[in-house]
Amino acid sequence: MSGDDLDAAVRAGRRGQLVGGIFFLAVIVVGALVASGAFGGGGDPARDASYVDGVRGVRETTALLRGVEQDGIRLGRADAPATVVVFADLKCSACRRFALKEQGDVVRDLVRTGKANLELRLIGLKGFEPDNLTGRNAAYALAEQDRMWPLVELLYWNQGEERERWIDDTLLRKLAGPSPELRGTVPSTRETPGSRRLSAETDALRASLGVDRTPSFFVRARGADASAKASYAEVGRGGPLADQSDRIADAVADVPGR
Repeated sequence: MSGDDLDAAVRAGRRGQLVGGIFFLAVIVVGALVASGAFGGGGDPARDASYVDGVRGVRETTALLRGVEQDGIRLGRADAPATVVVFADLKCSACRRFALKEQGDVVRDLVRTGKANLELRLIGLKGFEPDNLTGRNAAYALAEQDRMWPLVELLYWNQGEERERWIDDTLLRKLAGPSPELRGTVPSTRETPGSRRLSAETDALRASLGVDRTPSFFVRARGADASAKASYAEVGRGGPLADQSDRIADAVADVPGR
């Protein structure tokens, strides 16, 4: 090998080491971002949750809802200048991540301060049926007693696999047992006139807004026609992206007349 050939080989080796080093560093950075939840992932938010009588998240649910007005599917004051409408599926893992990791920020910064209220619209995604819909029956039946929100929260804290059937009366009653907010209730997957009405309203609004992914978020100004598509400003539609709470806060700040 000539001197020139040797120099070329050395330079090629150094370039290979440099590329390899950059690739290794990139792997470390991406891994750290994923672990930190920068892409909406991260560890299981329920891993370190309270565990009471075999139910996760009982204390966290009480802390989230304590002192906050509940009326049907609404959480927060009726006179708030904006309503944040959340479309979610009870078996959707991305909905669970939002509920357990970011919704608390929305409640703290917007709902408790009176800047906005939350309205939960439960839908049934194909592939997750049928127990996402029977679970909706149970949640919407409790909305008639203004106790929908604690059941939904506990379902997310104790969520099973998306493609398996796990929402049934046995589970619902297990979740209600240790919950102070659900004391005295007997949740059931059976449809009631009230749950049928709310489901029909939700499905009509979903069709009007073209919601096909969850969680999806919209903002509506107080006094706007809740049945009119033009009353809704879209915030985000589906997927496990992080910082949904920041997008929601920005959309609420943009509501006219606030």
